Amino acid sequence: MPIRRDRKLEKTIAKERIGDLLERAEKFRKVDLELARRYVEIARKISMRYRVKIPEDKRLNFCKKCLYPYTSSTARVRIRKNRVIITCLKCGYVRRFPKVPKNVLTSEK
Repeated sequence: MPIRRDRKLEKTIAKERIGDLLERAEKFRKVDLELARRYVEIARKISMRYRVKIPEDKRLNFCKKCLYPYTSSTARVRIRKNRVIITCLKCGYVRRFPKVPKNVLTSEK
């Protein structure tokens, strides 16, 4: 009889590995941009394979299209009309999301 897979255990291990890889990408993004991109790529593959979401605070640190981490040389950030616009300078991908006012954040906590 085949051994059954423990899906919960797989997901917890996947979350840990994704966190470790994204931390490494954060460390190496100023030293070696290509290595940092590779770490993000592996973390993304793990998240898709095990259907685990990448945390939003870490997801906003790299380009959705080319997976390069955002630095001052690889991204342009603009704030216009209550929106934040991040443009990747490597591939040209534009990411837009609403800017949340500070008073909304403090009232929730």
